[in-house]
Amino acid sequence: MTSGTLHDASWLVTDRTVGASQGAFAFNNLAVHVGDDPDAVTVNRAALGRALGVPAVVFARAAHGRDVAYVEAVTADVEGVDGLFTDRTDVAIAAQGADCVMVGVCTADGWIAAVHCGWRGLVVGVVPATLRALTVAGAALQGAVAHLGPSICGKCYKVDDRRAAEVAHAAPAAVVTMGSQRGVDVRVGVLEQLRAAGVNATWDPRCTAEDPRLYSHRRDGVTGRQALAIVRRPA
Repeated sequence: MTSGTLHDASWLVTDRTVGASQGAFAFNNLAVHVGDDPDAVTVNRAALGRALGVPAVVFARAAHGRDVAYVEAVTADVEGVDGLFTDRTDVAIAAQGADCVMVGVCTADGWIAAVHCGWRGLVVGVVPATLRALTVAGAALQGAVAHLGPSICGKCYKVDDRRAAEVAHAAPAAVVTMGSQRGVDVRVGVLEQLRAAGVNATWDPRCTAEDPRLYSHRRDGVTGRQALAIVRRPA
């Protein structure tokens, strides 16, 4: 588990080292849609809430698109969106991933967002869409900062030429070449899109496919999900 701060917000990135899940989902799976025991997921999510000091965490149920949703109060998983945002100080929001990038954003004027972004998210622009949603809601992006959780690296995420071309159109720096093989480093692409919007970011350098303490769908197939959760702290 890693943690840090962005302006008045605290973020936390989970791993799979400690929790109630078993088997392919051992031990700290936070996703309800992957086939894990629901009771185990409930225990794991409760532990995440305690670590953040909140009663519960609101999760996005990723759709690999660019839809985002405002969160006003604690609720069940928000389906069909890849980003959540809020200006509440009592609501924690989270994005999940098992190779895709999980992004936490905080503006200087008190808005936060949690975003899931894979290669499709790069292509359709879920991160820019989230930043636009923040500005439409009234947030100022000047001084906004972000943190990216661990994700699969480019050499572990090999793709065919067609997918590489799609990604290159949206985020050229994300495509890496290894001899005759192409790969996609989604983290590099997200950083490129954040910088284009003037948002400074830090990132976790770990590769999910290389680190057994992290969930990786590309490595394991059936597996759980880690999360990046973020919450504003009262002044």
